[in-house]
Amino acid sequence: MDKLKLRQVCFLFAAVLPLTKLFIYPSTLAYYAKNDLLLSCALNYLLEGAVVALVLWLASRTRCTLFELFKNTFGRTAAKVLYLLLAAFLLFSALLPMLEQKNFVMQVLYENVPSLLSFAPFFAVSCFACTKGLKTLGRIADAALPVFAAAFPALILLALPHADFATLAPAGAAGAKGIFTGSLFGLPWFCECLYPLLLLGHFEYEKGGVWKGTLAFAAGAGAVLLLLAVFYGIFEELAVLTQYPLAHIAKYTTVFTTLGRADFLFLFAMALLYIFALCVPLQLSVHCVRQAFPRLLPVIPAAAESLALLVLAIVLNYSFNAVQTFAMRYTPPLIVAFCYLLPLAALFLRRTPKEPAAKKQPPEERRARRKAPRPAHARRARKSRRAKREGT
Repeated sequence: MDKLKLRQVCFLFAAVLPLTKLFIYPSTLAYYAKNDLLLSCALNYLLEGAVVALVLWLASRTRCTLFELFKNTFGRTAAKVLYLLLAAFLLFSALLPMLEQKNFVMQVLYENVPSLLSFAPFFAVSCFACTKGLKTLGRIADAALPVFAAAFPALILLALPHADFATLAPAGAAGAKGIFTGSLFGLPWFCECLYPLLLLGHFEYEKGGVWKGTLAFAAGAGAVLLLLAVFYGIFEELAVLTQYPLAHIAKYTTVFTTLGRADFLFLFAMALLYIFALCVPLQLSVHCVRQAFPRLLPVIPAAAESLALLVLAIVLNYSFNAVQTFAMRYTPPLIVAFCYLLPLAALFLRRTPKEPAAKKQPPEERRARRKAPRPAHARRARKSRRAKREGT
């Protein structure tokens, strides 16, 4: 059975999952919330952090996996159906980040417009990662933390002298409508609170795990909020038109003038980590399929999902804006149901297997059993207990 350490789950929260919010999300959020983009993002993070804390609390109360909780409550067949629905949702949730990464690679990392084949190796990487099970998530987290801890602060420090944080004032200028609209349309980037629920029972809970995981999640949220503040402080109203802030916030620095765009060294490292972040929902999706069909070889669902994403990448090559608009306007109810309501409902699932119902005996047999004489040893034991009580 795949097992992770709580340390690795915390590293996922702090250094891997925040990467999905560092590319298209900042400019999209600036369009709706303007200078109040920090408030919109913080609102989403508060909701997601509460769900993560509740799931970690549930992990301290049970060692069951989510599949076992479903099976104990609804039966094996219903558990398989629910897990297949989760697999489909996770695959769908990986579509928008995958298209973001593809556009980032093709538009930023190449001087000339490359062919779609330049991004094709990602699907081979994702297929390989999905065949290795959940244990690779722990290895990804261990490898990602030092890279993220070196590359992200370097990009922020290079950009910090050019940021004017006064542009974030006054708070509330976008109004309640702008703040809540930004939070609502930002939900496609806040699906990670479902991941610890699927990892339930697959990581070893330790004492203090709730606050350790919550602090790690808060660290990742702080990194995203810091990037949003620096990004808007540099570009202000032009932030709406500036996609991929990681590629632009540090380009005005004069520290490495003779070396050119030295910030690309750190940008390459972040792009590599983003590939690992994209593999997380795909690995969990394959895991759900294998839980429903344990005898199925992992390479089959892994290859099928990677091939499906490759086909969608080709078909939707020039339709990223349409996919993003569809995800923001029509998928929030689905995201709320799977990522927020399901973890809350998991708190009420049965944590122990149902006992088989006792066979009902006919009334005649029950009466005959009550009237039947007790065995001799039972009568002697009863007399002995009665004598002890009377003696005391």
